[in-house]
Amino acid sequence: DKLELLQDSFAVLTSQLTERDRVSIVTYASGEEVVLEGASGADAREIQRAIDKLRAHGATNGEAGLKMAYEVAERNYIESGVNRIVMASDGDLNVGITSESDLYDFVDSKRGTGIYLSVVGFGRGNYKDNKMETLADHGNGNYHYIDCLDEAKRVFGTKLLANLTPFADDVKVQV
Repeated sequence: DKLELLQDSFAVLTSQLTERDRVSIVTYASGEEVVLEGASGADAREIQRAIDKLRAHGATNGEAGLKMAYEVAERNYIESGVNRIVMASDGDLNVGITSESDLYDFVDSKRGTGIYLSVVGFGRGNYKDNKMETLADHGNGNYHYIDCLDEAKRVFGTKLLANLTPFADDVKVQV
């Protein structure tokens, strides 16, 4: 049910995109793969087809997925735009870098690229909230946990601009 919720959640996000947006999708289960690269946000149908084809299987190599995501984001960088990776995960990064301190170091080394990292958590039971929050904090992004479609509509619908448009760099507020 995590994957179905993710797909429904990203359908909400896709419906908010315009021709000014670019979307790439990188998967990182049992190997990393670029599923979609640089698609126009106006092509919601193509983006949604790619999202609907996603399948969950194998190990979770967050390190390799993030490395590839940063490479793809750098290739598709929009000058004077908001360049952001939105990582979706249950937080169970069990291959590659798995410790919080190593994740911090990796993401921290990418801060100067002008690419923000936001993390969206899905899942229950083995969910690793601490790792996901560490990634978002040190990637100059934000962190959200989505447990139902109503929360997805709030994060990717009514609060989209507030959640994805940076208003300052290197500011951390936690309540």
